[in-house]
Amino acid sequence: MIRPMRPVKLLFISLLFFFGLLTAVGLLFPATVHISRAIDLRGQRKTDLMQRIVDASFQACWLGDSGQLLMKNGIRRTDSSIFVSLSNSKQQLGWVFHGTDGAITMQARIDVALGWLPWQRFQSLLMEPRYGPWLEAQLNKFQQCLLDDQVVYSP
Repeated sequence: MIRPMRPVKLLFISLLFFFGLLTAVGLLFPATVHISRAIDLRGQRKTDLMQRIVDASFQACWLGDSGQLLMKNGIRRTDSSIFVSLSNSKQQLGWVFHGTDGAITMQARIDVALGWLPWQRFQSLLMEPRYGPWLEAQLNKFQQCLLDDQVVYSP
């Protein structure tokens, strides 16, 4: 004879085991995701490009309305990069500059810190297809806005 609580107990233990298994597999995924795209910008100075990223009037050209919201968050600058914290502190949007004046490579990147829960870790699989094309489009808009301004540096 089957006791009435036995199937409930078996279901509870099975769900607990399944959650533990998902968590263990999820912990094999990275805790931080870095998505980046880069573009070569000829005839530009690094300082000018960095200034244009934080310039509100230039942001209207390549970021639209989201630029003003973006830059209201904390900006962290170094001599070759700019990082902005997004809606929460777990996401950052950044621009890193490589090269010398006249031949700059501008890299746009998004860094996302993920939690330990399995659905948060499995979410990392969907980030590249979501944010990669967006970063590419923003870099292409930035380059087009530079061309429209006709500001070229000649060493």
